[in-house]
Amino acid sequence: MKRVLAGMITVLAIVAAGVLLSGCLSVSKAAEFFPVLQLAARPVADSIRADWSALTPYVAAKTSYTYFSPYSGKGELLPNPNYGPLLPYIGAEVSLSGYVMDVLPLYGLVTADGQIVTAPVYTEVLTNYGPFLLLYRASETDIHTRVTVAAPDGRWALDAGDWREFIPLEDTDNPRLAISQGDGSVIILDADGNVTAEFTRDALAPYLGDDYIWGDPIIGYIKGCALSYERGCLTAAFYDEDSPWGNYWRYECFINPDSGAVTDTPPAHWTPDNSWDYENPPEFDGYCYPEEVRDLTNDAVYYAAYPDCAELDGDWTLDLLDADGRPLIEDCLTSSALQWRPFAADGMLGVVKDGAFSYTKIDTGDVVFRYPLRTNSD
Repeated sequence: MKRVLAGMITVLAIVAAGVLLSGCLSVSKAAEFFPVLQLAARPVADSIRADWSALTPYVAAKTSYTYFSPYSGKGELLPNPNYGPLLPYIGAEVSLSGYVMDVLPLYGLVTADGQIVTAPVYTEVLTNYGPFLLLYRASETDIHTRVTVAAPDGRWALDAGDWREFIPLEDTDNPRLAISQGDGSVIILDADGNVTAEFTRDALAPYLGDDYIWGDPIIGYIKGCALSYERGCLTAAFYDEDSPWGNYWRYECFINPDSGAVTDTPPAHWTPDNSWDYENPPEFDGYCYPEEVRDLTNDAVYYAAYPDCAELDGDWTLDLLDADGRPLIEDCLTSSALQWRPFAADGMLGVVKDGAFSYTKIDTGDVVFRYPLRTNSD
């Protein structure tokens, strides 16, 4: 009998749903036509007992931050001489489907004393380009990612335009940044954000051909002309397996960022740098795969390394070590799709942990900045 009644209720429920969706009956009218549904619902509801003591009380994530005034918000970085060093933080995770990763991080900028300068709107923040920050932001109207080039302290910022490559000119006394553009030109920026030189397509085409393009992540270097900096000279080269230089690159022209000259012959005593310039990481007892973590605001060097190397399958943790391999913080970063290695800045450790990103003093453990992660739905 119970099975029959249950079947009748199921059929009536399906019919009721169809009638309601068709717009023929209101909810109150439908109740008059299907009294069995009402009668069957009462004893079930009366028999439910909830044990609320089994639930973990909700505890809001702790926060520790303020907003810099004026606050850039979700817009681009507003240049200001009063920020001090700008540090990246991970402030949001974007869930994806049909991609190689389930989630991706979004970055913002914060001051060393925990004042938020920008909301987490950047897809990447690169800090290893000498005295330049590269702030990547996905465009809503173009597949080409927009990039803001800025000083590490945010005193100036400018749009990189239709960029293709960023090449740091790592002269100790005069660091600069070369940016190749979609129109075939190359501009040179100094550490104050000034354009100190520009090489137009007309100046380069006699050496590279009328239809040359600069290589980028979409086109690739094999089809495009690659720009690089070697021994004080910018070089423009095409991929060539039969290159006489022995490094798969056929050099077509040499660009002097100081004099503005473009030639098809290298400067005197110039030879290409074919070395990888790679140093093996140090070895520390009890750890494997140490990776250098350099402080973003000074020359301090730390290492992030895996303890218990035999248990690297699946989840992992990292310990933070000093330059001599002595442990400073254990389990400083646990397995996460949002962050693969910790940040170090102004003597602080920056990591994603327990649903938030935080900067804490390495020597004391004091929390300077803590920002709960946002998601797509926030």
